[in-house]
Amino acid sequence: MGDFKKYIETGGKTLEEIKKAINDLVNKAVDEVVDDVTEFMPKDTRKKIKQMVKDSRKPEYSAQKIPPKSEQNAAKEAPCKQRNFNYVTGRFADEPAQLDHPNPIAYPHEAIPENMNAQDEYMLNKIREMRSLEEITHNSYIVKQCAQITLVRQGEFMADVEDDFGRRVFCAIPHPIYAAMSNSQLRTYFSWRTDVRRGVYGEVEQPYVLLYCYELMNRIGVTSANDAFERLVAVWENCRVSVKFAEQYIPRWIKDFYAFNNVTVPLPKCFSEAHTGDEYRIAARIEAGDYSGLLEFLAKNSAYDISDSIFIDDKTRPMMEGAVEAALGAVSEYLSPRGVELSSLICGKLKKDFSWEPFFNAIVDLERLDGFREVEISPVERYSIKRGEPVLERFEFSVSRGFVGYVLKSVEAQLRRLTGFSRKIIPNIKMMEGDIKNREKLEAAVCAPEFAEVIPNAVKRYCQKAGIAVVQKAPKKAPKPWDEQAPAEPVVVNIDVSKLEKIRELADENARKLIVEELEYHEEEPQTNSEEPAVSHDYEDIADQIGDDEFSESVAEYAELSPPEDENPAPEQSAGNPNYENLEPEWREFANNLTPENILFLQNMLGGTEKEFCRERDIMPQTMIEEINGEALLALDDVIIEGGAVLEDYAEQVNRVIEAFKG
Repeated sequence: MGDFKKYIETGGKTLEEIKKAINDLVNKAVDEVVDDVTEFMPKDTRKKIKQMVKDSRKPEYSAQKIPPKSEQNAAKEAPCKQRNFNYVTGRFADEPAQLDHPNPIAYPHEAIPENMNAQDEYMLNKIREMRSLEEITHNSYIVKQCAQITLVRQGEFMADVEDDFGRRVFCAIPHPIYAAMSNSQLRTYFSWRTDVRRGVYGEVEQPYVLLYCYELMNRIGVTSANDAFERLVAVWENCRVSVKFAEQYIPRWIKDFYAFNNVTVPLPKCFSEAHTGDEYRIAARIEAGDYSGLLEFLAKNSAYDISDSIFIDDKTRPMMEGAVEAALGAVSEYLSPRGVELSSLICGKLKKDFSWEPFFNAIVDLERLDGFREVEISPVERYSIKRGEPVLERFEFSVSRGFVGYVLKSVEAQLRRLTGFSRKIIPNIKMMEGDIKNREKLEAAVCAPEFAEVIPNAVKRYCQKAGIAVVQKAPKKAPKPWDEQAPAEPVVVNIDVSKLEKIRELADENARKLIVEELEYHEEEPQTNSEEPAVSHDYEDIADQIGDDEFSESVAEYAELSPPEDENPAPEQSAGNPNYENLEPEWREFANNLTPENILFLQNMLGGTEKEFCRERDIMPQTMIEEINGEALLALDDVIIEGGAVLEDYAEQVNRVIEAFKG
């Protein structure tokens, strides 16, 4: 009854079905966990880890205890076991016939041919002796270390063998070693190798080329490291077209061999040049101090887009190219003593290649080589030692776009100023805010006051050297009569009171001449044709009104205005708002020329409320804009408002003026 209940509760599934469902569920969970842990690993690595985890759960799996290191060394130093292979049975002579070999032979069974000639008998005997040199462990498995030792021993034994096999046998072994190849495949290989040593590179399958590279990298059949290196380069040059893997592996093997041996032969230029894109070649040029012709490259990798600049055209582009070259040279000289490399900012820098391992996908015994040495393959690739381990450092393309944008904008701003261009721009160091974050040396260098003059001075020297005419700054327009100007010298008014009496007497005399004494005659007979014009008698009343007392009082008032002759003049008053002292000279002049209403208008324009501001005061926005732009042209040689808004290049400076005005 209990079994029947379980059967119903499980939906009528058998025990095997339940086990399979549980196993699938566990495998799915394992896959999800592995995916989370190995998210950033290569796909092949993730697949291998999943398979290893699944294999570990199989009940038939039994872990092999790794012998101690002392036992491993003893097994390595012990003499190899001589084993005779029976070509008829396909087994070693010491194996029981009734048992299957735990590690099946990798090459197919071949019957010994009849009617062999002397060369055939010699090669088969030689191959048989070679196979007996196989290095195996105590559990009969060939591990990687044993494969390296076996390859070297068998390769040294067959190093001087030459053959002339009558046919070419196909081979598709991914990692070829002598023990894994049939007799016919071995004879095909040795015949091809014989021709190669004579300079004839016949068409052959990939595994044969691989095995020959293994021999050369293990320095088998060569006289020196230089000899092996030159032959390895020759294989790449002659087989790179016919063999698919050549371009993928052999160049790296050649560089690894160059770093692990005392090779005195120069590395061919084709290996020292980067083949992965223009940016790497440009990085090599910059690393060497060549900054010419970089405008297009910098423009593509800049936070400042010069393609929309009204200053850059076919005429000014060559000037911009030369100025950028001069500016980069000056910036490099400035940054280098401060521990910052220019190439790392505008291109990238060398970083450890974690995917590199010596002679990847090859079978090489490193103990046969001379030893690792630090070698610079090119400015973008080098071998070095980090924490006592050999590493490969390769260039990682990473541009500091804000820094590049600041350099380009600074160069263009100075060229505009020097050539008298009507529109000016101002670079802002905040463009580099993202690039200097967490980079103390760079931040200290670019935030120093002297850095602001590096690029402008370099551009100015370039213009002088290139013979480019520098336009002098136009003189300021005459000040407006209503502007408050501080007098250059104090004006002293001196009034001579004694001379005022004489002036009064002359005024009385002139007044009497103008008054007509005969008023009745003037009223009865007006002389319209008289030479003297008719004068109103009001002048007499005016003259009588000027009394002696009043005149004296008026003179006394003017006398009080005149300081004594020996009294010092009043000290000169400083002009301008003291709140503007921290502004740049040109912006200080501009701010002092603005009215409070102008500044409030700018504040509202930045806030988007300029129309309401003008409506409340019954003024036209265009009138206010013309006033402000007029003052900007006088002080800055450029307008700051265009299209009904403050220009982006000047927004920060306008904000500083507004804040200073508020005090």
